[in-house]
Amino acid sequence: MIKSILKVISVAFITFSLTIISTVATAEITINWPSIWVGKDSKTTVIRELVDEFNAANAGAIKVVIEEQTDYDIYAQKLTAQISTGKLPDVFTVGSDLLDILHRSGKAMDLAPHVNSDSHWNNVYPENALQSNMMGGQLTNLPYELFVTPVTYNKKLLKAAGYDEFPDNYDDFFKMCEAVTATGKVCTSQMTGKNAWTSMLWYSQALASAGGPDIYEKGLDHPAYVKAFEVMEKMYKYTTSDAIGADAGVSGGHFLNERTAVFMNGPWFIARYTSDGIAGLHENIGVAPAPMLSGGEGAPGGYIGGKQSSLAAGKQSDPAKEEAVVKFLKWLTTPENVARLSYSSGAMFIVKADLPSDMDRLFQEMNEQKGNAPYVAPIFINGIGSLPIAKEFSQALSALALGDVTPEGAVEMLQDAE
Repeated sequence: MIKSILKVISVAFITFSLTIISTVATAEITINWPSIWVGKDSKTTVIRELVDEFNAANAGAIKVVIEEQTDYDIYAQKLTAQISTGKLPDVFTVGSDLLDILHRSGKAMDLAPHVNSDSHWNNVYPENALQSNMMGGQLTNLPYELFVTPVTYNKKLLKAAGYDEFPDNYDDFFKMCEAVTATGKVCTSQMTGKNAWTSMLWYSQALASAGGPDIYEKGLDHPAYVKAFEVMEKMYKYTTSDAIGADAGVSGGHFLNERTAVFMNGPWFIARYTSDGIAGLHENIGVAPAPMLSGGEGAPGGYIGGKQSSLAAGKQSDPAKEEAVVKFLKWLTTPENVARLSYSSGAMFIVKADLPSDMDRLFQEMNEQKGNAPYVAPIFINGIGSLPIAKEFSQALSALALGDVTPEGAVEMLQDAE
């Protein structure tokens, strides 16, 4: 009798255990994605569509949950802290300035085994694009969004100042700024808040013009760093009164509302010229390479740019979740999906995708100028190879704009941060 009871209990326990195991095995996997492609970002709509489509195709098995990160700088600070002391998100985007510390943290998923075992990756990426991103035999990020940052200018406002074409040298550029000022408009959008993004791009252009595209290999003692700050010092004579302390929203907002004539940002901003700009702004915009410094080591038509955002994933202890994450990354890198993203936003991507022939005019002009450029030099925060120096840039620029330091003093601030 006792044996029979024990046998029944044993069978019941095994049945219950198998039920639990089956339930666990088939439970929906949740992938958390703290995404900056939300809110006013030009990629928001298609990213939401792609996530919804992925979730529908994998209903009951995998669900991607977007955690909205509307402030790029706060997101970067949070991610930096997670890389250093916390746990990484399941899926995330990472800027070029954090790729090295991400790899060294040991917290990122190594995607190399997946890339080596699945032809998808080498089919959608250009030759050696993934191999060149490997560190110590590991692949902890997938290059994704690329960028170039030419000058964007308001042709209508320049014409009112007597200019039909954008100047190709800084002497003529500042003469143009005088002419624009005389019309009652402000020449350039600048900023010093947060990472001083748009002004940092101008500095990067001037730096490559003065010192050549390999300037970051020459050290902070090279005179090009001072010359580029001299350009910025003068630039702040032709900007808005709120530029010191302004963030990207303020800087971009002035250009979108035709309060400034000249702006610098990447192709991802193209869609906003229509969605957020004053009526008729888009058709009045032209793009051009930045002006050149006389006697510099750069070349006319030179561009700056590089990798904007790479895809990455946190290390997983559950093989099933790791496979789910990789499946989602494959979805984001599918050429058809990348083409949709590029078409809707104007952003550029490294994934091989057949883009529609009716891509935005500004995208086509940027792409053509990039193709004709003698070089595409890194932007300062990526090329300098030092996170402390990159973070110090906005402080040095603020001090320069306020008149607290000279261009030489601004360079010294960068050197002291190293």
